[in-house]
Amino acid sequence: MRELTIALTGELRGEIEPCGCPTLPYGGFVRRQRLLEAIAAEGRPLFQLDAGEALLKGLVSVRHGDAADRAAAILSLMREVGVDLMVPGPTDLSVAGVAGLQRISEHELPLVSATWTSAEGALLFPASRVLQQGDVRIGVVGLSADPGELVTWRDPVEAARDAVAGLPDDLDLIVAVSNLPEPERLRVARGVPQLAAVLSTMGDTHDPSHIEGEATLIEAPDRGRYVTLIRARLASTGSLALDPALARSLRTRDGLRAQAGAPEARDEAVRAGIQARLVEVEAELAAAGAGRNLVDIEDRPLGSDLDGEAAVGAHIAAFKEAQRDAARENVAVDTADSGPRYATSSACVRCHSEQFARWTFTAHARATTTLRLRGDLENPECIGCHSTGYGAPGGFAETDPVTLRAYGGVQCEACHGPLGDHPRDDAVVPRRPDTTTCLTCHDEANSPSFDFDSYLLQVICPTRAGPATTPPGSDPPAPAP
Repeated sequence: MRELTIALTGELRGEIEPCGCPTLPYGGFVRRQRLLEAIAAEGRPLFQLDAGEALLKGLVSVRHGDAADRAAAILSLMREVGVDLMVPGPTDLSVAGVAGLQRISEHELPLVSATWTSAEGALLFPASRVLQQGDVRIGVVGLSADPGELVTWRDPVEAARDAVAGLPDDLDLIVAVSNLPEPERLRVARGVPQLAAVLSTMGDTHDPSHIEGEATLIEAPDRGRYVTLIRARLASTGSLALDPALARSLRTRDGLRAQAGAPEARDEAVRAGIQARLVEVEAELAAAGAGRNLVDIEDRPLGSDLDGEAAVGAHIAAFKEAQRDAARENVAVDTADSGPRYATSSACVRCHSEQFARWTFTAHARATTTLRLRGDLENPECIGCHSTGYGAPGGFAETDPVTLRAYGGVQCEACHGPLGDHPRDDAVVPRRPDTTTCLTCHDEANSPSFDFDSYLLQVICPTRAGPATTPPGSDPPAPAP
């Protein structure tokens, strides 16, 4: 009998630290490293697999121009916490390109993908990789989603079959790791019987399933807020599906093992009782699990109980300081070449007092206060979406109280663009916000219930003619005199 643990992550989407918008602030590499160190201390071989879609933080990275720097930081942090390999996804490709991902695979972090090829049909990355920890060897097949015209995409069932055929025969476990859409990963689970499991990013049915003759589907929650721990007890071939039917017994056994080593178990009678129960559970598992690959799957939240010191903390601090330096450089850009400077709402209110009064009752006006209450006013990962003009030409870079009194909150110019010299300069006119404007901050991670029309009604500025009703993309109504 062999045992192992797989730590599965996916769809990190560029998140480095916990974010409290809008849920409990789970996640972050510091907490991940502390958790994985504790899991490694359990004594089982530990494999860390990432299902990709890790490097890009949506439109925020695009807006601030830090996508490449963030990707490099993410890769460095993944290496430091011990990720063994990653399956690149379409958004990863959009950040680094084929050549960039190939350099990453060769020099930084192993990438595997059996589905991405050149126009001539040559694989862009190894289709699979054999990983070994102690005396346990596993085969991992990579299945990347279709990125459109960026590369040639192979049918994942055909690609997985070919990749498995190229693996050694004596592996303890064979799994696929994918960022495929759910219908495609289901096809792989049903069409490639040599796989014990298909490990993937978040889908619609976050529930491990085992159907006779199919690989077990296991999904990791997104945004790095959880680590999916897959603790397996192997008693058969590497291609036999991981069966969660005895998960409760496995968890009970592991709990008893932990109790046996706890200080309160030093009492002879207590220790004897724990050991007796442990023997019973082990016997039950041996009988019921004979010839089966058993698995217990746990989504472990990266919560505040994991706060503390970790080696990756220094790298995160360095990345954030680099973000602040970049913000200072951008703010120093001559706005004569880059467009108008930010005027702040203190200038807007002189002519638009009615709109300003309405704004003061919105959540946008209180956005900086939210950060102050959480102690994150100086965090460059947060301040850009809770203020106006951070790190932009003609905006601000310092987060001292005086500066934030001027730029704090999601003000007029966060939606309408910088308006310095308006209305004196006829060329400086407010833009009409559309969905793209809002999605720079109201992305899927931080605003999962975002709906443009309903959210707009909560912040729209009244005019003497009433709220604007022209659709996004149309010419805005003339401003009230």
